[in-house]
Amino acid sequence: MYTIRTITMIFILCVLPQCRGNVFSDDSMFAPWPYGLVKSAPPGSPPDYAKGWDDGCKTGLSTMNRQIYKSFYGYKQDHTMADNPNYYKAWKDAYTYCRQYSFRFTWDALDGRKGGGGAISVAPLCVLCPNEIR
Repeated sequence: MYTIRTITMIFILCVLPQCRGNVFSDDSMFAPWPYGLVKSAPPGSPPDYAKGWDDGCKTGLSTMNRQIYKSFYGYKQDHTMADNPNYYKAWKDAYTYCRQYSFRFTWDALDGRKGGGGAISVAPLCVLCPNEIR
C-alpha cells in the first residue's frame, strides 16, 4: 500500500514541474476536450485556415460551457490575420461548430427532459414544428 503511494507521489513530483506554469492553458495535457469533437481543420487545409480553425475552436470551447472549460480556454484570435479571409472564415466556422458541439456534449447529461433514470419526461421544445402547441 505504501509502495503504490510512494511511487504515485514520486511520479506526480516528477511530472508536475514539467508543466512550467502551463497547467491551465489550452495546450495543457489536462485541458478537457469533448469526446468526438474534431481537434483540427480538415486535412489538406491551407496553414492560415488551420490556424483560424484552431483559434476559433478554442474560443468556442470557452463559451456556453461549464467553468472547467473556461479555466483552460479563452478568447483567441490572431489580430494580424483578421483581414485574411481564409483565417477569418475558418475562425467563425470553428467557433460556431465547437461552441455548439461542446454545449450539447456538456449539458445533455444534465438535461432532465431526456427521460432516463426517473427524470421528468417532457417532449423537447420544437420551435419550427407546425403541430407544436405553444
